[in-house]
Amino acid sequence: MNEYLKAQSKTNDAILEGSFSTDELKRFSKSDFRWADNHKKPFSFRQIKKGEIYQFEFGKNYIPEMSYEHRGLVIGIKKKLLYVLPIFSYDPHKHPDIYHPVDFPNSKSDMYLLKSSEFTFITHDSILKLNDIRTVSIKRILYQQNGRIDPTSDTYKQIEALVLQKYFPGFYYDFKRNSQTITALNETVNALEENNKTLISEREKLLAELEALKAQIPV
Repeated sequence: MNEYLKAQSKTNDAILEGSFSTDELKRFSKSDFRWADNHKKPFSFRQIKKGEIYQFEFGKNYIPEMSYEHRGLVIGIKKKLLYVLPIFSYDPHKHPDIYHPVDFPNSKSDMYLLKSSEFTFITHDSILKLNDIRTVSIKRILYQQNGRIDPTSDTYKQIEALVLQKYFPGFYYDFKRNSQTITALNETVNALEENNKTLISEREKLLAELEALKAQIPV
């Protein structure tokens, strides 16, 4: 209890000192309320799929970690844990360097531009934070957003590839190199199989011609 009172006192002092804006104070108060309200509630069954968009309560965190209420793209599911990429509003003044496969294909930015003209689940241009995967409980879901990025689509596959590249560059390089090697070997095998078929066909043709010549030789 003493530790709790010390923490509350420290938070109150920070508030009185003006350490938090009115907006942030409101947001972390909501976050604390949701945590207190939900942390002992039983898990409810939810059918969650990769590529779906949800509104999450990410809680209080340090900058530049994602905090409070934001959308997120589900890229992995492990029982009651979700692996989520946060989504937040795009501000061209704050985010001059962003990646987009068409508009900014050469950017190495960790921020992927989601254009409202391309995705139905956003009403204004937003950013997918590629370098901030969050492992969250399904209890952090507030509600489901409309829209989904199909995991079989080129867009989703590119997002997954970029995430791997950001988090595991060595693994991604080896995986890509091995994939290219396997592709080249498969092409070689296919070429050899076709060549083998050709040789078999020519052999059968020659055998047939040989049998025909034998038949012409008088006994």
